[in-house]
Amino acid sequence: GVRRPRLAPSGGQRRKLKLLLKIVADVALVGVPNAGKSTFLASVTRAKPKIANYPFTTVIPNLGVWTPVSDMYKNDNAQSNSEYSASDGLVLCDVPGLIAGAAQGVGLGHAFLRHVERCHVILHLIDATSNDPIADYEMLNREIVKYGSGQLAKMPQVVVVNKVDAFEGTAAEEWEEGLQVKFDRDELEAKLKQALPHTRLMWMSAKERDGVDDLMGRLAAFVKKVKDTDSS
Repeated sequence: GVRRPRLAPSGGQRRKLKLLLKIVADVALVGVPNAGKSTFLASVTRAKPKIANYPFTTVIPNLGVWTPVSDMYKNDNAQSNSEYSASDGLVLCDVPGLIAGAAQGVGLGHAFLRHVERCHVILHLIDATSNDPIADYEMLNREIVKYGSGQLAKMPQVVVVNKVDAFEGTAAEEWEEGLQVKFDRDELEAKLKQALPHTRLMWMSAKERDGVDDLMGRLAAFVKKVKDTDSS
């Protein structure tokens, strides 16, 4: 046969690659530490995030899947069930609590904010028992605007005030005793409507599941609308 010359062996290439994991989800749950994001995730999905009454309980993002048939319509209303399918479900990403300076990396802010980039909608949780819920909202939005190229600022938000059961002064579990609201609901609502550049404001108690189903139904419809707009 024909003898073909063989090339002398040469050294291969070596590279150091730094890979960044960005979680893909429909909705990013953002808020200050202890706003109730993990409690909310656990109430609407089968996720089992760590929940406790102190800031920074969540140190890594948690994912959960909400499905309208199993989670929202647990009754025997056949008409409601038939209107929804598994494809209407939402993937939720519980982003660890963000603090002032997060966009510059304070409190691992960079590591957490990057996960928001791949989502379609931000669900911004506000703690009704915070010393200043409006300041929390404005601080977190400033960090969202400062992060990266500023693309996060263009992401649509739905704002939900959590822990509304505190307005009613109902008996709280031992670990939540002492939590009090600094504003009444009407006063907080008026201040938020002034601060919000949109009208997507809702109220809930994730712990008591009060208002949660209504929120998820509206959120699912809004995410679908945003996705349809993005794909057109």
